[in-house]
Amino acid sequence: MLLGDLIINYDNKRIPLSAKQRENIEKNYPYYGAQGIIDYVDDYLFEGKYLLIAEDGENLRSRKQPIATIVEGKFWVNNHAHIVTSNELSNLEFLCFWLNSNDISEYITGSAQPKLNQNNMNLIALPDFSREEQDRIAEKLCVYEKKIKNNLVNIALLVNVVNEIYKETFIQKSKLADGQYAESTVFENIIELKEKNKEEKDYPVLSVVKEGEFKASEDVFTKQVYSKSTKNYKIVRCNQVAYNPARANIGSIAMLKEYDVGLVSPIYTVFEMKDTITPTFFYYYMKQPIFQEMIKHHAIGTTRQNFPFEAFKMFPMVVPPMELQLKFEEIAKPIEQKIAKLKEENEVLAEIRDTLLPKLMNRELPVEVGEN
Repeated sequence: MLLGDLIINYDNKRIPLSAKQRENIEKNYPYYGAQGIIDYVDDYLFEGKYLLIAEDGENLRSRKQPIATIVEGKFWVNNHAHIVTSNELSNLEFLCFWLNSNDISEYITGSAQPKLNQNNMNLIALPDFSREEQDRIAEKLCVYEKKIKNNLVNIALLVNVVNEIYKETFIQKSKLADGQYAESTVFENIIELKEKNKEEKDYPVLSVVKEGEFKASEDVFTKQVYSKSTKNYKIVRCNQVAYNPARANIGSIAMLKEYDVGLVSPIYTVFEMKDTITPTFFYYYMKQPIFQEMIKHHAIGTTRQNFPFEAFKMFPMVVPPMELQLKFEEIAKPIEQKIAKLKEENEVLAEIRDTLLPKLMNRELPVEVGEN
């Protein structure tokens, strides 16, 4: 079977919007690119259930992320993702699972900028599964996929709850608490750290991605980009913050939560909180939209922007009493633990799904056909 015989293509209805066009519009509907949502816009091109398949980008070769995603609802798509639906011969979920689990490198062109054009996409050869077999395989795998998605929804809700509590406690009420809150700056409440890995301990090498999270370097880059010797790398510990000065303006700044200790490139800036603020208080301070806006505003340079540590002198911070910070921490910690458990559960579910997937696709596991 060829993929082109199993899908209905809607690429001709895609319309790309530049960053400038998206700048000052209402953010009502998801705007999708090759690797998921990249922005929100004020209108939509599609409504319903579709499969998006990456048309270009490094991920087509590295496969660090899925290359196919099912999206539902009202949304806009640019010209970096093919948009298709299934026909009477195919199951949309099956196609999505198959594309994300199989090597399609022979259909990809370009080295500097990998591309899966429409003609080559249509020529992708799939095993000759009947529609009923596809339905059964998709049904088995969707059990895990749906649970993962439900957990992600719950995680988002819990994150929103903590952020709302933070805003209500420290932003909305701070204006009314005369004399209780101290006017300050971020710079006055943090201290830069320059601890090096002189003993070359075997700590994981980490990078901060634009989503504001730490990731193991091997999960971010297709090849090892760090030196064999890590003695000049900076040590970052749990509840400390690190950022790449050249990428902070796009969101690459984060507090370490996932590891007890790790290493970051020597070009990174690392800092921790003074005893005037708790890491929990600052973690949610960083999550406020104004924080990222101020980083963009105070980054310097034209061709390549750089965010210096001293720029934190320009970040106003109203410091609440320590008693109130600790009270907020008591509320936030159980919610954070629930979020961590949901994330752990998703990792287990994804591992089971990914173990079953190739076995089902290769017919190593039986698929009941013709049963209710």
